[in-house]
Amino acid sequence: MAEQHTHDDKKNYSIKKLQKSEVEIEITVSQEDIEKYYKKASEELSKEVNVKGFRPGHIPQDVLEANLDKKYIMAHAQEMAIQRSYADAVIKENVQVVARPKIEIKSETPFTYVAVVAVLPEVEIKDYKSIKVKREEVKVTKEDIDEVITDLKKYSTTYKDTDGKAKKGDRVEVDFEGFDEEGKSLENTKSSNHPVIIGENSLIPGFEDELIGLAKGEKKEFDLVFPKDYPKKDFQGKKVKFKVEIKKVEEAIEPEINEEFIEKITGKKMPSEEFKTEIEKNVKDRKEKEAKQKTENEYLEELLKKTTVEIPAALIEEEVDYMLHDIADDMGSKGIEFEQYLEKAKIKIEELKEKYAPEAEKRVKMRLALQQLIKEENAAPSEEEVQAELIKVKSFYPEKEAEKIQHDSEHGELRHQITNRLAIRKLFDKVLG
Repeated sequence: MAEQHTHDDKKNYSIKKLQKSEVEIEITVSQEDIEKYYKKASEELSKEVNVKGFRPGHIPQDVLEANLDKKYIMAHAQEMAIQRSYADAVIKENVQVVARPKIEIKSETPFTYVAVVAVLPEVEIKDYKSIKVKREEVKVTKEDIDEVITDLKKYSTTYKDTDGKAKKGDRVEVDFEGFDEEGKSLENTKSSNHPVIIGENSLIPGFEDELIGLAKGEKKEFDLVFPKDYPKKDFQGKKVKFKVEIKKVEEAIEPEINEEFIEKITGKKMPSEEFKTEIEKNVKDRKEKEAKQKTENEYLEELLKKTTVEIPAALIEEEVDYMLHDIADDMGSKGIEFEQYLEKAKIKIEELKEKYAPEAEKRVKMRLALQQLIKEENAAPSEEEVQAELIKVKSFYPEKEAEKIQHDSEHGELRHQITNRLAIRKLFDKVLG
């Protein structure tokens, strides 16, 4: 972006466009205004200071200055002057700021400071109408339906004790311990009464196969080599001798697909053919949603290639912070303290921010490209469309939350989310058909 410079003597400020969608605003506040702010700062600070013999808010100027450093009062006055004069300049010049400004004071007399602030970037999208993305045809096979039925049967499977030999599908409880080649017990390889459904591959590859054919009370020793991509580095590709003892074997009893089973799963009576038709419809719906999502993602990747934008560093930093906040929340829901995780993993927050910066930049670029395309394609939803969707969303909330939802739907995040969602939906309907 070429540097541009505007100045207005009456307004006592100048604006200069910088690289990376930032502007520099240099503002001079008159001595007369500084004196007004100094008086106002004194009034505010006098409410917070306790001086014997005076009520807060009624302390004379000379007494206040005797009890507070004049530099402290002036700093407060300058802060007030910055807030007001910066806001005035931004509003008068219609500067589309997208982050907090970075302030640097250049001189005390006259009081002059520089505000560098990120602004809404100019987005250029070249020839987006040439983007062609083919949506894959959705087919539901017999195998798809059988897979769903197998899963449903698995969730309804019951188990009963048996003295027979364990086979695939049975549930067993097993004691096991791992040893190195010298016969020493290995840390984190020991467990007692460990439940395993043979064939689900919840343990390392090959372990469950070794349990097939063993009955309750039987013991066995066998060697296994851990996978090279095993999560714990100490065990990657390591040969370990396991000693196991079967404590319990339970035979799997799968339910039959009959009217009783179907009613239990669906809550209504229907013949098995109708049940399979219902499954086919659900699978088709899911596959169509996945195909639609895939098509939209492919379109967005192509759109990014055609988009040119100078993204302010402040927007990327903000997005990184948002991503880290999400990660911390997710860890917190699992009982993990984010700070403790960083300490244990020996990762500095700065390293993490650097790691997520490229993904954050991509997200911001995507958002800006979509906003620009919504504008170009005139895909913003009407007020009627937003209201209709809000009514639909509010119907899902309990009555006791109605007041909060009503406020959010008029002023808050809910309205913003719905407006964005409708705009993107309308955009994809236009560009993808």
